[in-house]
Amino acid sequence: MLPEYLQFNPYIRTGYRHGLTFKGCLVSLLYVNNESVNVWSHLIGAGLFIYFFFHNICKAQVFPSITKTTDYYFILFYTICVIACMLCSVNFHLFNCISPRASAHFLKLDLCGIGCAILGCYICGLHLTFECFQNWRLRYETMIIGVIIIAVIYYIHGVKRYITQNNHVALFIVISLSGFIPSLHWYYLEGGWSNPFIRHFFPKILILYGILTIGVFAYLTKFPERLFPGYFDILFSSHQIWHFATLAAFIWWYHNSIELMHYRLINPCDTQFE
Repeated sequence: MLPEYLQFNPYIRTGYRHGLTFKGCLVSLLYVNNESVNVWSHLIGAGLFIYFFFHNICKAQVFPSITKTTDYYFILFYTICVIACMLCSVNFHLFNCISPRASAHFLKLDLCGIGCAILGCYICGLHLTFECFQNWRLRYETMIIGVIIIAVIYYIHGVKRYITQNNHVALFIVISLSGFIPSLHWYYLEGGWSNPFIRHFFPKILILYGILTIGVFAYLTKFPERLFPGYFDILFSSHQIWHFATLAAFIWWYHNSIELMHYRLINPCDTQFE
């Protein structure tokens, strides 16, 4: 019988691992189970962002001018945060079947990784978009750092086991989606749709939140396995959709951050409104 601590999705019926050793969990990378896609999606994601990180370092050797802007270092910080998130997620989904205690500990690690990625995304995004409005940038950065720290502390001390409710990540989801508030404020400060800068980049932010909304919807509703229990045990389950959506959002934001950095190199704040 499946242990209670693994019964967090009643619509996933087969493909479970439980009672494995650390070595047994590593071996499970080589065969198909209902965590395979969750593990490999973020393992590949971690590898991709490690590539992005070193690609940017190598690029800086060829084009040293980009290192003269702080934007470059904030993008590196963002890639490190995403790498940490991906690896924490991999550890949870790979080793959560060892025991209830191990599951709780690795869940805390996973939640810390989520907080780290949200922090990196926010700090990088705020730095790039509010570069011409430094007072507002500092206020938003202070707020998000404080909220993330509180959320991480709450989850580290509050998580006892992986229960069926969605409240373990609900706060992080709210924090992520609430980022639309500074986005609207930035839209207003930059002069709205009449500004070509806004017309080019604001739709990209809408696409980012569209991708995240798909993932959040799947995660909270457990769609599609809720409609067809047992049919999505191995592929296309809601949590896998959540994983792919978050990875897609991270990649999308990375590429747009690079574009924003190059825009600021050509259009620094002291000349933007002349």
